Amino acid sequence: MMRSAIMLAGLLAAQACAAQELAPEKIGKTVLGDFERVYVADVVLPHMVDGRVYVLDVDLNLKGMMESGFAGMMLAAPQRGQVYVPTSFYERLTRGARTDVVQVFDAHTLTVTDEIPIAAARAQALTYRNLFQASSDGTTLFIQDATPATSIDVLDVASRRRFEVQNPGCYGIYPSLTNPLRFSTLCGGGTVGSYTINEAHDGAARKTSAKLFDATNDPWFTHAEHDVDSYLFVSYKGTIARVSLEDETAKLLDSADVAAGAPGWAPGGFQPFAYDPKSGVAYVLMHGDAAEGSHKNPSAEIWSYDVKGKKLLARSPAAGLTSITISPSDPSALFAINPVESKIQRFAVDPQTRRVAKTKEIKLGESAALIEVSK
Repeated sequence: MMRSAIMLAGLLAAQACAAQELAPEKIGKTVLGDFERVYVADVVLPHMVDGRVYVLDVDLNLKGMMESGFAGMMLAAPQRGQVYVPTSFYERLTRGARTDVVQVFDAHTLTVTDEIPIAAARAQALTYRNLFQASSDGTTLFIQDATPATSIDVLDVASRRRFEVQNPGCYGIYPSLTNPLRFSTLCGGGTVGSYTINEAHDGAARKTSAKLFDATNDPWFTHAEHDVDSYLFVSYKGTIARVSLEDETAKLLDSADVAAGAPGWAPGGFQPFAYDPKSGVAYVLMHGDAAEGSHKNPSAEIWSYDVKGKKLLARSPAAGLTSITISPSDPSALFAINPVESKIQRFAVDPQTRRVAKTKEIKLGESAALIEVSK
């Protein structure tokens, strides 16, 4: 009898401990402070209805996540404390009625504060930076459409008014850096189309540049970086072109060959280079044995290239990268996506030699393609 009582007491004590361990967790709300954020957009190709944008600090600590629906894009607007995510939702997840909106997230709570309806025509693609952009003053959003006919939706954030601009044979959005009423697009014939929005904000007139690049033999990547008053593009074979998009017609200002003297090497990836406007150095993802169709190959090295001096400064081993960006407040910090190993990596730049060395990495994401650093 005594033994049974002891066993019963032990059983009751174990149950009490188990009940205590399984006590419901209290759900709270965390507000993120003001720190430099690393945004990683992931379309999660194995289950694309469940896209997400991860939010990390510069030490690669995961701070939160925002849902991005089906093939959602991403654009941070730090001056407004917001993040814009244009995306699609289907009534039955993978089929049914389609709804397209720009979700407006609070950058501190990572919750949706507003939704702006848009046309069900936006390009459903990997999260390339050039498919969703804002005007220089942040009042207007530009959304690339593809049905597959190409056009650009121009959306006024405050009024929610929008209109469509046709850009047949062209793709990508590059807003003027000084004029909020102007944006450009790359065209298949090697030209650049520049649009100026009219005073009524219901249309835009287009002017086409002279041929600026060879779209057949050496096309430009659609990813671009800007440097004060101009854009930088890189070609499949490694030419860095500086282009002005500030006037009614785009102009080629200068060019340099990153791969000069290194046959078989070429840029590759989805976000294939980053640029530090203070030093004039570009950090380019390069791979060897380059051939037709290898322009999306992951990197073998990061090349540090002085754009203004037209000089290769350093070659640093860095395998498996397809996207790279730089901290706007700390140009010695680079951040990259390694989709081969599903990792986000941080690199440090030696200010003297411009060599690059990996300092930290974390396992994160499934099909991440875009990485941005912003306040």
